[in-house]
Amino acid sequence: LIAVDVAGAMLTGLLLAFGWVMLKDGMCEMPKYALIYAVLCGLNFFFEILPLFSELNGRVTRRVELASPPSYVNGTRMTTYTLATQTSSFFAASQGVAYNAESASLLLGPLCMGLGTYLAANAHNEMQRYMPMSMDDWDEPPLVSMPSGSDNRPSGSTMRSRERESREELGGRETYLHFTGPSHKLDGGSPKTS
Repeated sequence: LIAVDVAGAMLTGLLLAFGWVMLKDGMCEMPKYALIYAVLCGLNFFFEILPLFSELNGRVTRRVELASPPSYVNGTRMTTYTLATQTSSFFAASQGVAYNAESASLLLGPLCMGLGTYLAANAHNEMQRYMPMSMDDWDEPPLVSMPSGSDNRPSGSTMRSRERESREELGGRETYLHFTGPSHKLDGGSPKTS
């Protein structure tokens, strides 16, 4: 915002909010959005690296100045303007805070977008690596018998230790424990046993 790049600030803010949506609630939305986030960051990286390359050798500032007062020739108003260009170093203290903030954003923008692309693509690849290819590839985890009574439910630590034991039996792989308890109808019917 200091560099008066409102569109760039809005785009970065949207990506930041999108990243927060993916990370909240224990990253439960990450599998849905990681690839999309990687593509968006990659596109932004491409469009932010081009101006950086063009201005690394020096930033060009253009200014339009009135060369002479307007004159009238045969009833037509004639005005002459001069386009003044000035090449400055990438960071220049004499140019002021806004100029240097824009230079910093030219450097940080592609860096952040490149990092976002790498992290999101890597997260997507890791999630895909551990997901089964089809429902036929799901290994059935060992069944854990769960008490059905409400008064003798296992504690959270007992559940975690059972999960850890079943994971160790499968060679350390992460697995999902399927629900094996009785089902209940919401209208208060009696439980079914399967």
